[in-house]
Amino acid sequence: MCEPTEVDVHTLGDGALQALVVELQQQADRLEAARLRVLGEWDARAVWALDGACNGASWLAARRDARHLRSMPETAAALAEGRLAPATARLMARVLNERTERALARDEAVLVDTVAGLTVDDAAVVLRWWQQRVDQDGPDPRHRQANGAWLSATLGGRTQLKADLDAEAGAIVGEWIQAEVERLRRQRRQAGEDLTGQGPRLRAEALVEMARRASAAADGRAAARPLVWVLAGEDELRSGEGTCEVMGSGLVSARLAQCLACDCDLRRVVIDAEGRINLGRTERSAGQTQRQALTLRDGGCRFPGCDRPPGWCEAHHIWWWEHGGPTDLENLCLLCSHHHHLCHTGGFTCEREPGGELVFHRPDGSRLEAPLARA
Repeated sequence: MCEPTEVDVHTLGDGALQALVVELQQQADRLEAARLRVLGEWDARAVWALDGACNGASWLAARRDARHLRSMPETAAALAEGRLAPATARLMARVLNERTERALARDEAVLVDTVAGLTVDDAAVVLRWWQQRVDQDGPDPRHRQANGAWLSATLGGRTQLKADLDAEAGAIVGEWIQAEVERLRRQRRQAGEDLTGQGPRLRAEALVEMARRASAAADGRAAARPLVWVLAGEDELRSGEGTCEVMGSGLVSARLAQCLACDCDLRRVVIDAEGRINLGRTERSAGQTQRQALTLRDGGCRFPGCDRPPGWCEAHHIWWWEHGGPTDLENLCLLCSHHHHLCHTGGFTCEREPGGELVFHRPDGSRLEAPLARA
């Protein structure tokens, strides 16, 4: 049979077209079987751990940004020439979606020139501003998918739960669950438990606890309001025009932010004259305002290739506290629990370069490049 790309399907009769569909499906099945065999061996050997990944799925997910980069020639060229740091290129890749595609093709060269001379933190601010300007309406509400949840009984009396939520609902549920997970982590660590790989179990316990508390409040008493961080400018909140950001979930309309602001606590992050929130050696743990600033700056785990959100992360002292490091923003970064442990007990190291970029090294001293650097 000819290769499908060589066939003008419009000229095929019904029988030939049907035969081609069957042949292609058989080829796809053989390719999928081969892919699963290779992935099974790759995962069994834990080859992904050589790059410090939590698991095979997170290693593969990190390569999605690299695929975006292939449709961004200016960004790819700047990365190859060394003008753009891998972390900044990753930020560029993440502003690309179906709503920003045309604007990015128009503005990419200007954006690259602008962020190339900035620290990663400042580049994130510029790109967030650009995305809010070119995508002011956010996703089309007419195409908004309805939320859904599925609860299924399985063998042995167990239950499987799956949900698909929009940005607002996902942020409410996710922030509440993660807050409870952090409480459980602190409690178990004080008891000396090893929590390595226990994230799914803790999230399940947090979900059950959420249901228990909701039932306890069913007598009419108000339940505690979940904490959802919405990054919104005063102008957007006042006018209802433009977009704001639900931390960890993406852009939402300023109208929705106004709605959320009707029944929430408004907090203002206050910084010093040099734009820093520092505690020096007076406190070991990051303060609440520092934690908010880390969330806004880092956006999640900073380990190369990791996309775990801020709620899954801990504040790591780059220059360890035990070695005299201060609890200052420049000496802190967000790392998920897995990568935090790798940096303290797994032999991985990190340091901040003068330009602000975080650099990580494997136990053998080799530099761990972000997936985009190898795209």
